[in-house]
Amino acid sequence: MSDTPDIKRLKGGRVECSVTFTEAEITPAEEKALHELSRDIELPGYRKGNVPMDQAKEKIDPQKLFEATVHHILPPAFERLIKDHDIKPIIHPRVEAVSREPLIIKIVFIERPEVKLKGVDKIKIEKKTPEVDDKEFQKMVDFMLDKHKVTTEVDREAKEGDLITMNFHGTDEANAEIEGIRTEGHQVEIGSKVLIPGFEDNLKGMKKGEEKSFTLTFPEKYHAEQLQNKPVTFHVTVVKIEEISKPELTDEFAKKELQSESVADFEKQMRESMQGQEMTMETQRRERVLMEELTKCTKVELAPELIDEETRQMVGEFEQQLSQQGMNMEQWMQASGKKPEEVVEEMKKQAEDRLVLRLGMQQLVEEKNIDITDEEMDQIVEGFLGQATPEQRKEVGAAYEKGAQAYEQLKWQKKVEKALAGLLE
Repeated sequence: MSDTPDIKRLKGGRVECSVTFTEAEITPAEEKALHELSRDIELPGYRKGNVPMDQAKEKIDPQKLFEATVHHILPPAFERLIKDHDIKPIIHPRVEAVSREPLIIKIVFIERPEVKLKGVDKIKIEKKTPEVDDKEFQKMVDFMLDKHKVTTEVDREAKEGDLITMNFHGTDEANAEIEGIRTEGHQVEIGSKVLIPGFEDNLKGMKKGEEKSFTLTFPEKYHAEQLQNKPVTFHVTVVKIEEISKPELTDEFAKKELQSESVADFEKQMRESMQGQEMTMETQRRERVLMEELTKCTKVELAPELIDEETRQMVGEFEQQLSQQGMNMEQWMQASGKKPEEVVEEMKKQAEDRLVLRLGMQQLVEEKNIDITDEEMDQIVEGFLGQATPEQRKEVGAAYEKGAQAYEQLKWQKKVEKALAGLLE
């Protein structure tokens, strides 16, 4: 490699290095490449992998040989450039061959770009004290009582509040059955409003074994597009009518079924639980607003290569999420109607936002001199170990040893949390 590579430090943390390689560097790299590629060459009179290099070279695609040679010549070049020119890359470098004779390669490193925070100290996030709404509280009480409701089959006309078991199917205006609507043993509580408007009202007054047909129009914004604004005639047969009995909330019931000493104790616990949930939601809301404000305060120019790398990572993360749901990217795109380039473009915008926020948080931690002491980390790790089973403790302990990757990631996470908590005070 030339002793004087052309180094250009550009905006966005880009470091462009134009490197000319000497024959003394190219020859051994090409020999290694030839040796590897010749393993698959077969010639009469020679065992596979033992073909003379000069004859093997004639059989190898010149482009493949060139790429393999470059592959061998680059690692030491990366190492020397990083060391000699104090380059601190944050992603794998990009490589482009400029010339073959002489061999000139452009290597683009991406360092952490310059970040400026403007107006961070002026961020003020309103802190609300959420109260438990009485109507929501009553809904939760009713929900808890519903879990203990009992049903009794009755021989009478159906009315509001009854649980109906029915079979039904739907036909269109030409009296042809509509696919996907036929259902047997379907249950619905009259008045629950879980079915389309008008359906449950038509069940009132019906008796067990009775058949009835009625026509309703599906809502304009119904989830199944093929049924939106579509008139459908439903043909219903009532299989069973059950009367629902909900328990009365008494001290005895609270003690027996709700693990409380009394109604007052149950309601107190319920309000405290709901208040805790409201407080958690308020904290999450404030954190979201803080992230948005911090992003606005972060001034940074991102290198295209950095955005591309983050986009690829996000696409990979999304593919992994889909895989956990038993789906691949191709299936998801078919279901969503999106094209590959649309998905990448959407991810690209999200990648930019994620990079800006991450770099902003890094800068905030540095400017505020945020640190987590070894003692604090010991307590945090000890908390993890306390939650682990005896079988897991050894594995968890090894993962979070000081200096381990998981340990450093956790420490960084705690630094960020401490910095953000300071802005939320």
